Amino acid sequence: MTSLRDKTVSGMFWSLLQNVGAKGISFIVMLVLARLLTPKAFGLIGMLMIFIQISQTLLMAGFGQALIQKKKTDEEDYSSVFWINLGISFLLYVVLFFCAPFIAVFYNQSILIELIRVLSLVFVINAFSYVQETRLSKEMRFKTLAIIHLPSTVIGGVVSIAMAYMDYGVWAIVALQIITRFAYSVQVWIYAKWKPLWTLSIEKVKDLFSFGSNLMFSGILNTIYRNIYLVIIGKFFPVASVGYYQNANNLVLTPTSTLSMALNKVTFPMFSSIQDDDVKLKVGFKKIIQQVLFWLCPIFIFAAVLAVPLFRFLFTEKWLPAVPYFRILCIVGLFYPLNLYNLNIVNVKGRSDLFLKLEIIKKVITTFGVFLTIPLGIYALLLFQAVNSVLVYSINSYYSGRFINYSIWEQVKDIIPVFLVSIGVGAVIYGLDTLVVAIPDVLRLLIGFGIGGGIYFILVKYCKFKAYKDFKQIVHGKLMKRSTK
Repeated sequence: MTSLRDKTVSGMFWSLLQNVGAKGISFIVMLVLARLLTPKAFGLIGMLMIFIQISQTLLMAGFGQALIQKKKTDEEDYSSVFWINLGISFLLYVVLFFCAPFIAVFYNQSILIELIRVLSLVFVINAFSYVQETRLSKEMRFKTLAIIHLPSTVIGGVVSIAMAYMDYGVWAIVALQIITRFAYSVQVWIYAKWKPLWTLSIEKVKDLFSFGSNLMFSGILNTIYRNIYLVIIGKFFPVASVGYYQNANNLVLTPTSTLSMALNKVTFPMFSSIQDDDVKLKVGFKKIIQQVLFWLCPIFIFAAVLAVPLFRFLFTEKWLPAVPYFRILCIVGLFYPLNLYNLNIVNVKGRSDLFLKLEIIKKVITTFGVFLTIPLGIYALLLFQAVNSVLVYSINSYYSGRFINYSIWEQVKDIIPVFLVSIGVGAVIYGLDTLVVAIPDVLRLLIGFGIGGGIYFILVKYCKFKAYKDFKQIVHGKLMKRSTK
């Protein structure tokens, strides 16, 4: 019988493959689109993100995590959620269809009317696959999800790039979203081999919603404030500035969300299964945050140092105004997984009410900060976003630490060595890069990341970092298991 540990390790492998593969393909697609399209095209889509993501949160209504967190689920649970999601998706589409002119007036961009009416079709498409995806996640069938996800991303990317080459402009980005999700939904139905019953139990929905509702409202608040910077920049600054921010933010979110969300898909079901054992939760949680930061810290610090050649090589000269945005947002990227996993502990313990309260407190702080910094310009706004991510971490870790006896000071003590080593190696790269500034960008990047990565791994091995030893054990265990088959 497969142990929980084996399931978790296998799940991490396939979840990482799915996320890294899909994000890698999406990243390549966005690189090509960034070269073919203007910053304004990305800015227009960025203006709509808050409306799209809020609607997506309403569609999910916290049911996915509620189904995973619930110890015993049956076919009636899944079927009821499926029909509720489908009904909500049609309602959301109708609302956004008629609200489109008001959104266009707010931003003073008439093209947004057509854009949002077409892009909103994603909600209806997603409603057909959401429950199946949740079911596969609960069963930890991440290999199946990887098989589904990767071809969908390829199909959407190919069509999108073709449309960009044919001068469809911003519509190429819209097509990327719709076609990718449609291909995904079709494959989910084929591989999951699950169909909903013709039943809808209000009692089942109420039971799940009692847990999921708090997560839904928390998700709405989080979505609003995650996108509030795009809204503010779109309202008070040129459209191209939204594009610069959007691409800089995407470049930050690609590595951090890929790694964090891949592990989160596995750790949330795993942590939920041991939710009553605080000792095991603490051990698992500690290993996760150390492992994630072990990889993300050097990536972000090295990338911030080499941001100019990085942006010029990836996106061309026209995207260089996004470099200062990117450097500030790297701080946000480092604290993203820390905040995600600390909040996961709150959810695993079934305290979605506390989750919501924490979100409200943090969003009130964000509101005051945003409105105070708007008059100071876009850089002040972004600096506040970075500082706020650190403040949010201190709040999240304080409350999660109380559940598993893992205080913020213990967390900092466990992760600060990786920060210090990465910063030290980053300083070396900065000095080296000033000596080779005249050579081609690709060589600057190879030298910077190559030498920096080499020094980093020598130091962590010499200092015997726990995350490095854990990673070696995971890889060694995987190889040994394969060799015995």
